[in-house]
Amino acid sequence: MTNILKIENLTKSYDKNTVLKNVNLEIQEGSIFGLIGPNGAGKSTLMKSILGLVKKDSGKISLYGKEVNEKNQKETNKNLGSLIEAPSFYDHLTAYDNLDLICDMKNINKDKIDKTLRDVGLIKSKDKKVREFSLGMKQRLGIAIALIGNPKFLILDEPINGLDPYGIEEMRDLFKSIVKNSNTSILISSHILDEIEKISTHIGILKNGSLTYTGSLRDYRDLHPPVIVLKTSDNLKASKLLELPQSNIVDDYLVLGNKSKEEVARIIKILVNDLDIYRVEKRKESLEKLFIQETSVR
Repeated sequence: MTNILKIENLTKSYDKNTVLKNVNLEIQEGSIFGLIGPNGAGKSTLMKSILGLVKKDSGKISLYGKEVNEKNQKETNKNLGSLIEAPSFYDHLTAYDNLDLICDMKNINKDKIDKTLRDVGLIKSKDKKVREFSLGMKQRLGIAIALIGNPKFLILDEPINGLDPYGIEEMRDLFKSIVKNSNTSILISSHILDEIEKISTHIGILKNGSLTYTGSLRDYRDLHPPVIVLKTSDNLKASKLLELPQSNIVDDYLVLGNKSKEEVARIIKILVNDLDIYRVEKRKESLEKLFIQETSVR
Protein backbone atom coordinates (compact mmCIF):
# COMPACT_ATOMS: atom_id res chain seq x y z
CA MET A 1 0.00 0.00 0.00
CA THR A 2 1.23 3.52 -0.84
CA ASN A 3 2.59 5.74 1.92
CA ILE A 4 0.95 9.14 2.01
CA LEU A 5 3.34 10.35 4.73
CA LYS A 6 6.88 9.27 5.48
CA ILE A 7 8.98 10.78 8.25
CA GLU A 8 12.65 9.91 8.62
CA ASN A 9 14.81 10.74 11.65
CA LEU A 10 12.83 13.85 12.58
CA THR A 11 14.37 15.82 15.44
CA LYS A 12 13.14 19.05 16.98
CA SER A 13 14.36 20.97 20.02
CA TYR A 14 13.24 24.09 21.83
CA ASP A 15 16.30 25.68 23.40
CA LYS A 16 18.02 22.73 25.10
CA ASN A 17 14.85 20.61 25.37
CA THR A 18 14.66 17.91 22.68
CA VAL A 19 10.97 17.41 21.94
CA LEU A 20 11.27 14.94 19.04
CA LYS A 21 14.13 12.43 18.86
CA ASN A 22 14.84 10.76 15.51
CA VAL A 23 11.17 9.99 14.86
CA ASN A 24 10.44 7.60 12.00
CA LEU A 25 6.85 7.20 10.88
CA GLU A 26 4.91 5.97 7.85
CA ILE A 27 1.18 6.44 7.27
CA GLN A 28 -0.48 4.43 4.55
CA GLU A 29 -3.07 5.65 2.12
CA GLY A 30 -6.60 4.95 3.32
CA SER A 31 -5.67 4.52 6.99
CA ILE A 32 -6.53 6.28 10.24
CA PHE A 33 -3.43 6.67 12.36
CA GLY A 34 -4.03 7.43 16.04
CA LEU A 35 -1.16 9.29 17.68
CA ILE A 36 -1.22 8.96 21.46
CA GLY A 37 1.10 10.04 24.23
CA PRO A 38 1.22 11.90 27.56
CA ASN A 39 1.08 15.68 27.72
CA GLY A 40 4.37 17.09 26.50
CA ALA A 41 5.31 13.93 24.58
CA GLY A 42 5.64 15.87 21.31
CA LYS A 43 2.35 15.07 19.52
CA SER A 44 1.46 18.65 18.59
CA THR A 45 5.06 19.43 17.64
CA LEU A 46 5.10 16.44 15.31
CA MET A 47 1.90 17.57 13.61
CA LYS A 48 3.11 21.16 13.35
CA SER A 49 6.38 19.94 11.83
CA ILE A 50 4.48 18.17 9.06
CA LEU A 51 2.61 21.39 8.29
CA GLY A 52 5.75 23.54 8.50
CA LEU A 53 4.37 25.50 11.45
CA VAL A 54 7.56 24.75 13.37
CA LYS A 55 10.96 24.35 11.78
CA LYS A 56 12.58 20.95 12.31
CA ASP A 57 16.20 20.64 13.40
CA SER A 58 16.89 17.68 11.16
CA GLY A 59 15.21 14.82 9.35
CA LYS A 60 13.06 14.37 6.29
CA ILE A 61 9.29 14.67 5.78
CA SER A 62 7.70 13.40 2.56
CA LEU A 63 4.06 13.81 1.53
CA TYR A 64 2.52 12.11 -1.48
CA GLY A 65 5.97 10.71 -2.27
CA LYS A 66 7.67 14.11 -2.45
CA GLU A 67 9.99 15.62 0.16
CA VAL A 68 8.57 18.74 1.78
CA ASN A 69 10.80 21.80 2.12
CA GLU A 70 10.44 25.52 2.75
CA LYS A 71 9.92 26.20 -0.97
CA ASN A 72 7.03 23.79 -1.54
CA GLN A 73 5.46 23.68 1.96
CA LYS A 74 2.77 26.27 1.21
CA GLU A 75 1.72 24.52 -1.98
CA THR A 76 1.78 21.12 -0.27
CA ASN A 77 -0.45 22.40 2.53
CA LYS A 78 -3.15 23.26 0.01
CA ASN A 79 -3.65 19.50 -0.38
CA LEU A 80 -3.93 18.95 3.37
CA GLY A 81 -6.69 19.56 5.87
CA SER A 82 -5.70 20.35 9.43
CA LEU A 83 -7.05 21.20 12.84
CA ILE A 84 -4.25 22.02 15.26
CA GLU A 85 -5.11 22.86 18.85
CA ALA A 86 -7.95 25.38 19.27
CA PRO A 87 -9.29 26.43 15.85
CA SER A 88 -9.29 30.14 15.04
CA PHE A 89 -11.98 31.95 13.07
CA TYR A 90 -13.27 35.36 12.08
CA ASP A 91 -15.81 35.65 14.90
CA HIS A 92 -17.70 38.51 13.26
CA LEU A 93 -18.39 36.36 10.18
CA THR A 94 -20.81 33.49 9.71
CA ALA A 95 -19.82 29.83 9.48
CA TYR A 96 -20.48 29.95 5.73
CA ASP A 97 -18.35 33.08 5.28
CA ASN A 98 -15.44 31.54 7.19
CA LEU A 99 -15.44 28.56 4.84
CA ASP A 100 -15.83 30.90 1.87
CA LEU A 101 -12.58 32.62 2.87
CA ILE A 102 -10.77 29.29 3.20
CA CYS A 103 -11.94 28.35 -0.29
CA ASP A 104 -10.48 31.62 -1.63
CA MET A 105 -7.16 30.98 0.14
CA LYS A 106 -6.87 27.39 -1.13
CA ASN A 107 -8.51 27.95 -4.53
CA ILE A 108 -11.26 25.46 -3.67
CA ASN A 109 -14.60 25.23 -5.45
CA LYS A 110 -17.24 26.79 -3.20
CA ASP A 111 -20.06 24.49 -4.23
CA LYS A 112 -19.04 22.05 -1.48
CA ILE A 113 -19.47 24.50 1.41
CA ASP A 114 -23.07 23.54 2.19
CA LYS A 115 -22.27 19.80 2.01
CA THR A 116 -19.31 20.22 4.35
CA LEU A 117 -21.40 22.17 6.86
CA ARG A 118 -24.07 19.50 6.62
CA ASP A 119 -21.48 16.75 7.23
CA VAL A 120 -20.37 18.36 10.50
CA GLY A 121 -23.90 19.21 11.64
CA LEU A 122 -23.78 22.98 11.12
CA ILE A 123 -25.98 23.48 8.06
CA LYS A 124 -28.79 25.01 10.15
CA SER A 125 -26.32 27.47 11.68
CA LYS A 126 -24.47 28.42 8.51
CA ASP A 127 -25.71 32.04 8.64
CA LYS A 128 -25.01 32.44 12.35
CA LYS A 129 -22.08 34.57 13.51
CA VAL A 130 -19.27 32.44 14.93
CA ARG A 131 -19.10 34.63 18.05
CA GLU A 132 -22.48 33.14 18.97
CA PHE A 133 -21.25 29.55 18.65
CA SER A 134 -20.76 27.22 21.61
CA LEU A 135 -17.40 25.48 22.12
CA GLY A 136 -18.73 22.33 20.47
CA MET A 137 -20.04 24.27 17.45
CA LYS A 138 -16.68 25.99 17.03
CA GLN A 139 -14.98 22.60 17.11
CA ARG A 140 -17.34 21.36 14.41
CA LEU A 141 -16.51 24.41 12.31
CA GLY A 142 -12.80 23.73 12.79
CA ILE A 143 -13.36 20.21 11.47
CA ALA A 144 -15.33 21.65 8.53
CA ILE A 145 -12.38 23.91 7.66
CA ALA A 146 -10.11 20.85 7.69
CA LEU A 147 -12.50 18.88 5.47
CA ILE A 148 -13.35 21.50 2.85
CA GLY A 149 -11.96 20.62 -0.56
CA ASN A 150 -11.78 16.87 0.16
CA PRO A 151 -8.04 16.76 1.03
CA LYS A 152 -6.35 13.37 0.76
CA PHE A 153 -4.65 13.78 4.11
CA LEU A 154 -6.14 15.16 7.33
CA ILE A 155 -4.12 16.16 10.40
CA LEU A 156 -6.43 16.49 13.39
CA ASP A 157 -5.13 17.42 16.84
CA GLU A 158 -7.77 16.73 19.52
CA PRO A 159 -10.68 17.18 17.05
CA ILE A 160 -13.38 15.97 19.46
CA ASN A 161 -12.52 18.40 22.28
CA GLY A 162 -15.66 20.17 23.44
CA LEU A 163 -18.07 17.76 21.74
CA ASP A 164 -20.83 15.98 23.63
CA PRO A 165 -21.19 12.17 23.31
CA TYR A 166 -23.55 12.54 20.35
CA GLY A 167 -21.13 14.85 18.58
CA ILE A 168 -18.22 12.51 19.24
CA GLU A 169 -20.13 9.62 17.70
CA GLU A 170 -21.13 11.73 14.69
CA MET A 171 -17.52 12.80 14.03
CA ARG A 172 -16.28 9.23 14.46
CA ASP A 173 -18.73 8.01 11.84
CA LEU A 174 -17.86 10.95 9.58
CA PHE A 175 -14.11 10.28 9.70
CA LYS A 176 -14.62 6.57 9.01
CA SER A 177 -16.93 7.38 6.11
CA ILE A 178 -14.44 9.83 4.58
CA VAL A 179 -11.66 7.26 4.65
CA LYS A 180 -13.87 4.51 3.30
CA ASN A 181 -15.40 6.51 0.46
CA SER A 182 -12.52 8.70 -0.68
CA ASN A 183 -9.37 6.78 0.38
CA THR A 184 -8.33 9.74 2.49
CA SER A 185 -5.76 9.20 5.27
CA ILE A 186 -6.08 10.71 8.73
CA LEU A 187 -3.50 11.44 11.42
CA ILE A 188 -5.46 12.04 14.61
CA SER A 189 -4.51 12.65 18.23
CA SER A 190 -6.78 12.53 21.25
CA HIS A 191 -6.61 11.96 24.98
CA ILE A 192 -9.90 10.04 24.71
CA LEU A 193 -8.23 6.70 24.03
CA ASP A 194 -11.51 4.81 23.79
CA GLU A 195 -12.26 6.87 20.68
CA ILE A 196 -8.79 6.29 19.24
CA GLU A 197 -9.37 2.56 19.59
CA LYS A 198 -12.78 2.77 17.94
CA ILE A 199 -11.59 4.77 14.94
CA SER A 200 -7.94 3.89 14.25
CA THR A 201 -6.47 1.26 11.96
CA HIS A 202 -2.94 2.08 13.16
CA ILE A 203 -1.47 3.73 16.23
CA GLY A 204 1.76 5.34 17.35
CA ILE A 205 2.73 5.74 21.01
CA LEU A 206 4.90 8.78 21.62
CA LYS A 207 6.82 9.05 24.88
CA ASN A 208 9.46 11.66 25.65
CA GLY A 209 9.78 12.51 21.98
CA SER A 210 10.30 8.94 20.75
CA LEU A 211 7.88 6.45 19.24
CA THR A 212 7.80 3.36 21.46
CA TYR A 213 5.34 1.63 19.13
CA THR A 214 4.10 2.22 15.60
CA GLY A 215 2.03 -0.24 13.60
CA SER A 216 -1.45 -1.62 13.15
CA LEU A 217 -3.85 -1.60 16.08
CA ARG A 218 -4.47 -5.29 15.43
CA ASP A 219 -0.77 -6.11 15.79
CA TYR A 220 -0.61 -4.07 18.99
CA ARG A 221 -3.54 -6.03 20.34
CA ASP A 222 -1.75 -9.29 19.45
CA LEU A 223 1.17 -8.14 21.62
CA HIS A 224 -1.25 -7.81 24.54
CA PRO A 225 -3.58 -10.85 24.44
CA PRO A 226 -6.68 -11.01 26.65
CA VAL A 227 -6.38 -12.25 30.23
CA ILE A 228 -8.53 -14.82 32.01
CA VAL A 229 -10.40 -13.67 35.14
CA LEU A 230 -12.42 -15.65 37.68
CA LYS A 231 -15.19 -14.65 40.03
CA THR A 232 -15.55 -17.05 42.95
CA SER A 233 -17.26 -17.30 46.33
CA ASP A 234 -13.92 -16.52 48.00
CA ASN A 235 -11.36 -14.82 45.75
CA LEU A 236 -8.83 -14.48 48.57
CA LYS A 237 -8.91 -18.21 49.25
CA ALA A 238 -8.69 -18.92 45.52
CA SER A 239 -5.60 -16.73 45.22
CA LYS A 240 -3.94 -18.67 48.07
CA LEU A 241 -4.81 -22.03 46.54
CA LEU A 242 -3.30 -20.91 43.23
CA GLU A 243 -0.34 -19.21 44.96
CA LEU A 244 -1.20 -15.87 43.37
CA PRO A 245 -0.57 -12.50 45.04
CA GLN A 246 -3.53 -10.76 46.63
CA SER A 247 -2.95 -7.87 44.20
CA ASN A 248 -4.40 -10.10 41.46
CA ILE A 249 -7.83 -9.54 42.99
CA VAL A 250 -9.29 -6.61 41.06
CA ASP A 251 -12.93 -5.45 41.19
CA ASP A 252 -14.26 -8.73 42.66
CA TYR A 253 -12.35 -10.79 40.12
CA LEU A 254 -9.19 -12.85 40.38
CA VAL A 255 -6.90 -12.13 37.44
CA LEU A 256 -5.16 -15.28 36.20
CA GLY A 257 -3.33 -13.73 33.26
CA ASN A 258 -2.93 -15.14 29.77
CA LYS A 259 -3.93 -18.81 30.06
CA SER A 260 -4.69 -21.60 27.60
CA LYS A 261 -7.93 -23.58 27.75
CA GLU A 262 -6.02 -26.51 29.25
CA GLU A 263 -4.52 -24.30 31.98
CA VAL A 264 -7.94 -22.86 32.83
CA ALA A 265 -9.41 -26.37 33.10
CA ARG A 266 -6.60 -27.40 35.46
CA ILE A 267 -7.15 -24.29 37.62
CA ILE A 268 -10.87 -25.01 37.90
CA LYS A 269 -10.10 -28.57 39.06
CA ILE A 270 -7.89 -27.15 41.81
CA LEU A 271 -10.58 -24.76 43.03
CA VAL A 272 -13.88 -26.57 42.50
CA ASN A 273 -13.78 -28.69 45.68
CA ASP A 274 -13.04 -25.72 47.96
CA LEU A 275 -15.24 -22.90 46.67
CA ASP A 276 -17.91 -21.96 44.15
CA ILE A 277 -16.90 -20.58 40.76
CA TYR A 278 -19.40 -18.00 39.56
CA ARG A 279 -17.80 -16.78 36.39
CA VAL A 280 -14.87 -17.42 34.04
CA GLU A 281 -14.25 -14.89 31.30
CA LYS A 282 -11.68 -13.62 28.87
CA ARG A 283 -11.05 -9.91 29.38
CA LYS A 284 -9.40 -7.58 26.90
CA GLU A 285 -7.52 -4.67 28.45
CA SER A 286 -8.60 -1.24 27.24
CA LEU A 287 -6.22 0.77 25.09
CA GLU A 288 -6.22 3.34 27.88
CA LYS A 289 -4.91 0.82 30.43
CA LEU A 290 -2.32 -0.55 28.00
CA PHE A 291 -1.22 3.00 27.24
CA ILE A 292 -0.74 3.75 30.94
CA GLN A 293 1.34 0.60 31.31
CA GLU A 294 3.35 1.42 28.18
CA THR A 295 4.17 4.99 29.13
CA SER A 296 4.79 4.45 32.84
CA VAL A 297 7.00 1.35 32.70
CA ARG A 298 9.28 2.06 29.77
